[in-house]
Amino acid sequence: MKKRRIISLFAAFLVAGSLASCGNGGDSGQSSTPAENSTSTAEGTESSSSETATYTPNFDEDPYEVHFQYIVAAEGADQQMVADAISDLALSEMNMTVDLIPQTMGTWSTNMSMILAANEPLDLFNVGSSSFGTYIESGYVRNFADYLDYVPDVVETLGDDIKAGYVGDFLVGFGKMKERGYWPGLVVRQDVMDAIGVDASSIEVTTEDTSSYEQITDLYAKVKEAYPDMTCLGGYISLAGTMCGGFADGLGNNFGMLDHFGQDTTVTNWFESDLCRDLCQLQREWFTAGYESADIATSQDAGETLMKAGNLFSFMCYIKPNTAAEKKSQTGYDVSVIPLAEKTFTSSSSVNSDVYALANASEDPVKAAAFYNWAFTSEAFNDLVNWGVEGVHWVEDEDGLATYPDGVDATTVGYHQDFGFTYPNQFAGHPWAGNPVDIWDQYEEYNASLARSAAFGFTFDPSSVNNEIAACTSAFDQYDNDVFTGAIDTDEGLAAMNEALYGAGLQTIMDEKQSQLDAWMAEQGN
Repeated sequence: MKKRRIISLFAAFLVAGSLASCGNGGDSGQSSTPAENSTSTAEGTESSSSETATYTPNFDEDPYEVHFQYIVAAEGADQQMVADAISDLALSEMNMTVDLIPQTMGTWSTNMSMILAANEPLDLFNVGSSSFGTYIESGYVRNFADYLDYVPDVVETLGDDIKAGYVGDFLVGFGKMKERGYWPGLVVRQDVMDAIGVDASSIEVTTEDTSSYEQITDLYAKVKEAYPDMTCLGGYISLAGTMCGGFADGLGNNFGMLDHFGQDTTVTNWFESDLCRDLCQLQREWFTAGYESADIATSQDAGETLMKAGNLFSFMCYIKPNTAAEKKSQTGYDVSVIPLAEKTFTSSSSVNSDVYALANASEDPVKAAAFYNWAFTSEAFNDLVNWGVEGVHWVEDEDGLATYPDGVDATTVGYHQDFGFTYPNQFAGHPWAGNPVDIWDQYEEYNASLARSAAFGFTFDPSSVNNEIAACTSAFDQYDNDVFTGAIDTDEGLAAMNEALYGAGLQTIMDEKQSQLDAWMAEQGN
């Protein structure tokens, strides 16, 4: 069954479990160093080639083949056409060919470890934060810190966000260009809002006063009165579940968190907090009032799917600057977005939930790193991996946005991913039509506005408490759906869940987190 699990690490990727080991510095089984790859900096380039401060493509030598793994929504019929176009582009600008390795999220999560263990050809690939420690210890990744000279544009653009990719002094990889905070929000159908005469902007809630959330209750009452047969709230994401990621820094696994938008430095059990209890109780009221479907605790349908079907008013998700446009595309309805917290924050987890890493199997890590810097800055590359071949799968409209060519739509296009959040830098490419023309500027402003968790840059090493984490996960899974959706009594459900968590070793996990966090903060001079 699909779980309504707290998703503070999952905004873009379903990355669960613990973060990587803090004590593993240095390179991991590195077969060559930058100095050993002298051909990578050879002279004799063409004037039109791309280069970094310390890397210049040498068009007098044989091209280097880059094995580049990336995530796709699905492999389209024109996958090979896109792969050939990317390889031709890299050959002309970097004297490199590209072996494009597309994987769906499911394939990536199940097969990546086998590919790495088999030492298959690989240069650059996605790593979720839950695999950091394992991959370092297994020697699957190189320390990207040794190759920073070859990724100057990445370093300059990411700035302090690079810190989230470190485990000790080992840089596992670089976070993607996307939203940096998980702001809980409610997506509502605009046609229903218009019919009941409510302006979404009039609803303002704050975690400082949980009674403010009764505005949502009042909204559902009006919807139910006007549309008795409509489900007010659906999907498998709950109020307490989204709020956890937007209000507390889970430090990797949510068993022990930092409250108040990550500003506290004392690790506590959020599931015992007044805020968690109040939000669960509110959803219990919605359940008993019939605002939710009777099977909400067991339904596996996403809110987007249910709204598209035509009888759902609202669902919860993490919001960002283009959520309204994105959800309109997914549901077919004009929607408004209501923030469910007054602000949010950025944490290591919101940056490092998915990074691009440098594989230890790389035959020339200098060239692989230089390729990544090029891919990060190349508009053509990011458009190709995301939208496909210009003129075939997409065209630029009069506003400078990407859209389908005449006669092509979502059902007939041979390649279309819309997975820019998983690629090196979607901000370098074209936004899709329906977004504001300045959407990338909006993202940058949004990210710049976020406060940082007090633990930003800290990565929890779960190795000593892996058994307890597994036991707590099992205990949590027994209760989370029922408690967070309001399907059972709030106080009884939370009490039973917390008792099970402590019985499974929650306090041990929290103590270990606190110990490591204190040590890290001392190193930072705090």
